Amino acid sequence: QGYRAMPVLVERFRNGEDVDVGPAALDDWVPLDGAATSWITQSGAIVLVLSLMGLGFLSRELNLCSVELAQRVRRTCFGFFLPAFLLRHIWLCRLDGELYSVAAWSLLVHGLWFLLSHRGSSLLQPNDRQLRGWTMLMSQGCMNSFLYPLLLSTDGFGEKSLACAVLWDLGGNMWICQFALFAIAANFGHGADGPISMAANDENGGIQDEEEHLLTDGEATELAAVGESPKPGIVKSQGTLASAAKPFASCDLMPREVFMDALTQPVFVCCLVGFFLNWTQASLPGALDLPLWACGEPYKAVLYFLVGYHADHRIGGGQVWILTRALGMRYLISVVIMLLVYVALPLELLYRQTVILTLLSPSSSYLIHLVAEHGYGQDMLKLTVCGSFASTIASTFAQAALIGSMDPG
Repeated sequence: QGYRAMPVLVERFRNGEDVDVGPAALDDWVPLDGAATSWITQSGAIVLVLSLMGLGFLSRELNLCSVELAQRVRRTCFGFFLPAFLLRHIWLCRLDGELYSVAAWSLLVHGLWFLLSHRGSSLLQPNDRQLRGWTMLMSQGCMNSFLYPLLLSTDGFGEKSLACAVLWDLGGNMWICQFALFAIAANFGHGADGPISMAANDENGGIQDEEEHLLTDGEATELAAVGESPKPGIVKSQGTLASAAKPFASCDLMPREVFMDALTQPVFVCCLVGFFLNWTQASLPGALDLPLWACGEPYKAVLYFLVGYHADHRIGGGQVWILTRALGMRYLISVVIMLLVYVALPLELLYRQTVILTLLSPSSSYLIHLVAEHGYGQDMLKLTVCGSFASTIASTFAQAALIGSMDPG
């Protein structure tokens, strides 16, 4: 079809076509773009996703992809593909100006969710600062990409409901997923080469080795002075142990450097730029649309590959208990907020039901990158992938069951 000569500079385009056919035609929520989707059924898309995950799993098991290469792929995926993907799709998404109040309510509700997550994580993990941070990561932030096609295909919801969901996402969830989660991961990550001990789960919810004492940097120095050396993997930073005595004290405050890094990360910047360009109704030239599409579309395929590469069901009972408590707290908080939204949010019934569905969305896929990038270790990365997968399955079925029982009126 090609790009037309002059209008390309002044009209919005998607893959060479005028984006004047509504949000349902955007390629945000389909595995492949354009005419290719005509022969890919929903079951075929599931097979495609599972195949990509299986490819990642086999690449690890057969040593076809080294850990160093996987790290480079991950950083390219979340540092290059994802920013381009978000910039383009936020820019092109149709927003209803009459629903901007939804974005304001979203910011307030996600602020409450953040506070509940922080307090709940402190109670669940009082003795391990890093696990407390990881629990905060797993218990907030939503990935809504699976919900959008469900809204469009359900009678009574459609594009009006989709516009509400998108504004709810941009108003509050974007700040959690693209800013707060980054800051939390950086603030609570220990940055050590080895993973924290996952040997046993103590009675207070922290993870400790039953036989080895976790040494501070100072204690390790004292051992070295007398000719002894601690075993690898049992030295923790002084900052990590400091919060064991003060689980909810000033040591949890975010350093200025972490805050500034969170503000300048590419994903967050692209979200803000995309929202600004959308709000100002700036046109997306076709000459820019095609490069953004080419840079952003590999994101989903590479993400599924990485999920398969890092997926490992071989986790111990203590790890399962930690994961269960983190996800349990996530859904407990979401249910409490859902009840508040239904009773108190001053919006019409359709919008309140849409918000309730978004609150049931699974955890953000961005966590895989954050946990790997900030020194949480392979054990925590494995738990994160398993938790994200379990959250996606549980949320998808819950949303499908709940929307079937709703009557938007």
